[in-house]
Amino acid sequence: MDSHGYQHPVVDTRLFDALAYLGLTPFIIGILLQLLDISLLGIDGRLFFSAYSVVILSFLSGIWWGGALNRPGHPRRTALVLLSNLVALFGWVGMLLYQTSWGLPVLAIGFAFVAWMEARLNPNLPGREQYFRTRSRVTWLVIGCHLIMIWAL
Repeated sequence: MDSHGYQHPVVDTRLFDALAYLGLTPFIIGILLQLLDISLLGIDGRLFFSAYSVVILSFLSGIWWGGALNRPGHPRRTALVLLSNLVALFGWVGMLLYQTSWGLPVLAIGFAFVAWMEARLNPNLPGREQYFRTRSRVTWLVIGCHLIMIWAL
């Protein structure tokens, strides 16, 4: 129950959970392209990985934006909006630096920041706990993929 006595229904998130895990696939493809020194349509593993990373980081920050928009009474609404923009811009900086030794660590830090802030800001609606547990696990797997890619370079 929320503070108003309303019990939120548990939402079936199996499709979202599956898509979250499937979302690891492009990270793995990027790592394989890098390890095998293969380009896909002229795109090397580092660019493939970095571009996908910034898209997903922006997607995650967009969820905060949407959460703030759809929950006007959220106690941290302003923080969610401002941090969503900060994370997206941070990802953009990581993408600009993708050819340097700083690009992938910046992107990995962005994902760690998202996981850390979600645990503190509670941007999620009740009834979706399973999905956000999955998303937290996948986020840490994504950070692991970043570490593997940094090693592969």
